[in-house]
Amino acid sequence: MRYLTFFINMVGLDTVDFYDSESYAGDSIVPFLGFMLFLIGLVVVIVGAATYLTAKYNFNIFYDQRDVKITYQEQQMTDDEKARIANEKLEKDKKRGKIVIIVGVVMMIGSFFIL
Repeated sequence: MRYLTFFINMVGLDTVDFYDSESYAGDSIVPFLGFMLFLIGLVVVIVGAATYLTAKYNFNIFYDQRDVKITYQEQQMTDDEKARIANEKLEKDKKRGKIVIIVGVVMMIGSFFIL
């Protein structure tokens, strides 16, 4: 226990007066901006992960083939062409999801430099 109190005294918690909160009140908006950047980055990472996972596992929860209006050109396509187009779209969505995740992580890391 003596080591713990020695460490606390070394850190300097005894020099801070926690009852005088007004003297330590910040007048800078920079920490708030850093927090908001972190929060926005976290949301962007979640959206990117959802986009990537939806494309990877092809989740279509609210998708019903009967609701899709098929054009005449799509009626003339073979099933292989439709599958190729669908796979190309899924690959684009995977790539977009990875990019969005990277942007979100960069925003989260950048928020620590602002703080």
